[in-house]
Amino acid sequence: MKTAKFVNFTNEEFIGYWDGKAHKYPAGKSQYMPDYLAKHFAKHLTNRELLKTKEDGKTLIYTDGDIFTSPKKPEEVPVFMELFNKAYIPQEDEIVGDEKDNVSSLIDVQNKNIEEAEGLTKKESGEIINKLRESVN
Repeated sequence: MKTAKFVNFTNEEFIGYWDGKAHKYPAGKSQYMPDYLAKHFAKHLTNRELLKTKEDGKTLIYTDGDIFTSPKKPEEVPVFMELFNKAYIPQEDEIVGDEKDNVSSLIDVQNKNIEEAEGLTKKESGEIINKLRESVN
């Protein structure tokens, strides 16, 4: 399964939902995950940003943002794609697990692989493995 990095590029926490579970991403946080999940969260984060209003609570920050949400042909909506591409960064050669795997486990395994490639200590790797085991049980 292809992987991608989801980035909460905003200055607010983002809560994405998948399979009835909330996934919280503080402002500025990024995380590797299955490609389809990163696209899902990126779309919802983009829609949230397009619907934001100025301090008056009425005027949209992005003019006509309300009509640009979840477009049928996103590539034809530049403002949508600009925000979406900040939140979704595909990984060209990364393939992990398969779609039947538990989403939380896939996220943990992918981030473990990235962190190991970046040279984590054995202690840090052990903490990640323990977290993975807890999420599976």
